[in-house]
Amino acid sequence: MNATRQWITAVAQLCETPPPVFGRDKEIEEVKTRLSSRKSFVLHGASGAGKTFLIRHVIRALPQVLYCSNSSTPQLVFQGLARALVAVRDRSVRSWLRNSDAINGKSTISLRGIVLEAVRQGDYWIVLDHLHGPAAALSSDTRDLMFYGDTPVVAVARSEHMEDLGFLMGMFSLRAERMRMPNFARREALLFAEELARRLRLDAVNLSEFLEKVVEFSHGSPGAIQRMIHMATLPRYRSEGYVKTSPLYIDFRLAWHAENAA
Repeated sequence: MNATRQWITAVAQLCETPPPVFGRDKEIEEVKTRLSSRKSFVLHGASGAGKTFLIRHVIRALPQVLYCSNSSTPQLVFQGLARALVAVRDRSVRSWLRNSDAINGKSTISLRGIVLEAVRQGDYWIVLDHLHGPAAALSSDTRDLMFYGDTPVVAVARSEHMEDLGFLMGMFSLRAERMRMPNFARREALLFAEELARRLRLDAVNLSEFLEKVVEFSHGSPGAIQRMIHMATLPRYRSEGYVKTSPLYIDFRLAWHAENAA
């Protein structure tokens, strides 16, 4: 691992403990309403908008929601859903999947059959997070999940376009089937930045100017705001009580670009 990759990893680890949900009451209620209606939908928004944070916040008290954190391939989807079924102690999978080792030892075809039968018998929701241009095979599997057991699916992607939804686009063609997660407006972004700085006890001679720049540079992205403010707590970006805004922003852009290009 080279120095650049080490630095990107270190920066990412700064934000392992996210702040409480801020300024998303409307979106939380919309997700809850959509879940209660049991109709599949797409949740989309730019990287850092908080899609994963929001959906995980809403479903954490709902054991009937099967969450897959990486939905880039059929193998990862069915492994993720199988682990979720084991975690909720689904009776139909007990004889097939007792632990992670059993899941890792199963082929994708075997896991597909086990998961489809479990969702057919159960009363589940499925969340497929971090979709990025899924191919036809994953689209077909998602269709089977939705219709084989009448199981609603939340597809989480960066946009509603082909490069992110891929072959799933045709399954969510109606406007009512798509929910957009916007970045914060400027006022909300500044309030979020100020609250996060307070929680982190960030103090600097140029704090107000720094937070204004963070809001400007982030374009209202909560994830970007969080990342830059966490970075401002590091000694390498401090000098005589000031935050060194320009070096911090250069390193932020380096890490952000590398993560979102992956």
